[in-house]
Amino acid sequence: MIGISSPSFSLVAFDEMLEKIRKEFGLWEIVAELEHDLPVIEEGAEYAMESYDMKFQIHAPIADLNIGSPSERMRKHSIDELLLLIEICERLSIPLITIHPGTAVAYGDEVKGRVIEATKDSIRTIAHETEGMGLKIALENMPPGSWSTCTDVGALLSVVEGTSIGICFDTGHAHVAGSVDGFLHERERILNVHLHNNDGKSDLHLPLADGTMDLRPIVGALSRKYHGNYIIEASNLREGIESKRILEGWLE
Repeated sequence: MIGISSPSFSLVAFDEMLEKIRKEFGLWEIVAELEHDLPVIEEGAEYAMESYDMKFQIHAPIADLNIGSPSERMRKHSIDELLLLIEICERLSIPLITIHPGTAVAYGDEVKGRVIEATKDSIRTIAHETEGMGLKIALENMPPGSWSTCTDVGALLSVVEGTSIGICFDTGHAHVAGSVDGFLHERERILNVHLHNNDGKSDLHLPLADGTMDLRPIVGALSRKYHGNYIIEASNLREGIESKRILEGWLE
């Protein structure tokens, strides 16, 4: 199924954004922060599922959570917040939540080793606390940067190793990192796919046919082993609809 997601949507009231999205998409990966804080919109999401047959996935908050924080207190706070979101997803039968690995904000390479180890600890805790749930959890690859970790599939798999947590393949992030081929070799481990394009230098979230990455053969390679949803990560709804039309043609 083709869905859409964008952090920009979280600036708009949930009901207002829902009315726009449901005219074009039956699946929305909600970025659960700002106006779309999941505990606040839970009733609205449940109503949309029951009344419009709307399907949802969740993207955990981007701005304030850091499961690899060098501060143990902040790391535990991030875990607690994620577990709250996971509990709501389980209650609403939302099948998948995507989360970011830890980030080395402000200190970069000086703390990346600590951030990666803290991320591994957090992943093990989350996997243990959610054991037996029907919900799938996917850890997303990041674009390269002084702050980022898990930019290639090997690093991502090393963090989730030995747990039930899978991976989210973000094509745009992988294009900037030069790591697309590695993900295609691990297609059976992928639980979620984010689709967007860029110039190979910056994470621009362009429509699928823009930018320097040829996404059509990537989607073709994925479709031979991947049977999950394709989430178009767009800068805005108009560009998301444009990308949907292109992707529908590729998947025919």
